[in-house]
Amino acid sequence: MPLLAYLTCIAVAGLALGSFAGCCIYRLPREISLWKPARSFCPRCGATLRASDNIPVVSWLLLRGHCGQCGGRISVRYLLVELLTPALFVAFALRVSWPTVIADLGLALVLVIATFVDLEFLLIPDELTYSGIVSGLVLSFFLPSLHHVSSGLVSAGLSLAGCLAGGSILYLVSEGGKLIFGRYKILPPTPVRFSLENSSTENPRILLDGEPFDWATHFLRSRDKILVRATEVTINGEKCQNLDLRFFHDRLKTVRHDLLLAEVRELYGRTNRAEFPREAMGLGDVKLIAAIGTFVGWQGVLFTIPIAAFLGCLFGVVAILLRHKNLSVRVPFGPFLSAGAVLWILCGPELVGLYERIIGLTAS
Repeated sequence: MPLLAYLTCIAVAGLALGSFAGCCIYRLPREISLWKPARSFCPRCGATLRASDNIPVVSWLLLRGHCGQCGGRISVRYLLVELLTPALFVAFALRVSWPTVIADLGLALVLVIATFVDLEFLLIPDELTYSGIVSGLVLSFFLPSLHHVSSGLVSAGLSLAGCLAGGSILYLVSEGGKLIFGRYKILPPTPVRFSLENSSTENPRILLDGEPFDWATHFLRSRDKILVRATEVTINGEKCQNLDLRFFHDRLKTVRHDLLLAEVRELYGRTNRAEFPREAMGLGDVKLIAAIGTFVGWQGVLFTIPIAAFLGCLFGVVAILLRHKNLSVRVPFGPFLSAGAVLWILCGPELVGLYERIIGLTAS
C-alpha cells in the first residue's frame, strides 16, 4: 500500500478512536457506562446527538463548539482529543512498522484518555489502567516484535517485566514521598477564621480564611487526618479555647470530643496552625506506568519515569514563578508519564544514545 494511503487510513482510524476517547474521558470518571447510552449525547441537555453532529473535528467546527439542539457550549477538549489522537497515530505509524504499530496505537489511545481525565479530575480510572495492562500483555504475546524478539512467550515476559518494574519503582517513590512530604502546614501570622461545612455529606470541607480544603482532595488513605489548632472554637454550641482538632475521614476527635462528622451541627472559630495530608503521587500514576511498561518494556520505563519527573518539575517551577500554583496544590503526573512514553516511542533510543555520547565526551 502506498505510504500516503496507509497514513490516511491510520489518520481516519485515529479520528474515529479519538471520538471514542472523548466519550471515555467524559464517562469514565463520572462512572457512566461506555455502552449505555450507546449514542453520544450532549452533556448540557442530554439529547442524543444526530449522526451529522457527531463527525470527528468537522461537527465541532461547523457548530462552533455548541450543541446543535440546545445551543449549549461543548468543551474544546473534544476538539483537542479528536485532533491529538490521529496526530499521535500518524506519528507512531511513521516510526513503527506494521503490524507492530497496532500495539503502539492502543497505547496512544490509553495515554490520551489518561492525560485528559487526570488534567480535569486528578485521577486515572482503574478501568483504563487495568485494561491497558491486560492489552499490553496480550498484544506483546501476539506481536513479539513489540519487544524486538521473535518468541511470543519471551515478549510477554518482557512485557510483564516492564509492568512490574514501572509499578514497583513508582510505588516506592509514592510511599517514600508520603513519608517525607506527606503533610503541609498553613501558619498564618495572626489567627484566621475557619469553619467546617457540609459535614453530613460525602465531601465535607474546611474553610480556612475563606479558602476551601475538601475531604476528596486530602483523604486518600484511611490513616490520613487534618489537624487544626484552634485558639478559639465553637462545636455544637460549646465554646473552647486552645484546642487541637483532629479530623479523620468520618470523625472529629479532641481531648473533649469524639464525634461522627454527621453529628457536628456547627463548628467555627479561629486558628493559627493547620496541617493537611497530601500525596507525593497517586496510585493511579503507579498503575498507569505499569500499563505503559507492558508496551515499552523495562528500558522504556527507565526512560519514561525520569523524563516525566523532569517535565513535571519544570512545569511546577514555571507555574510557581508565574504565581499560578502554590506548593500545596496537586499537579497531575499522568500527562507527564504519557509525554515520556510518547517520547520513548518516537525518539527514545536516539535520545539515550545522544546522552551517552555527551557523557562520554564529558568523561573524556
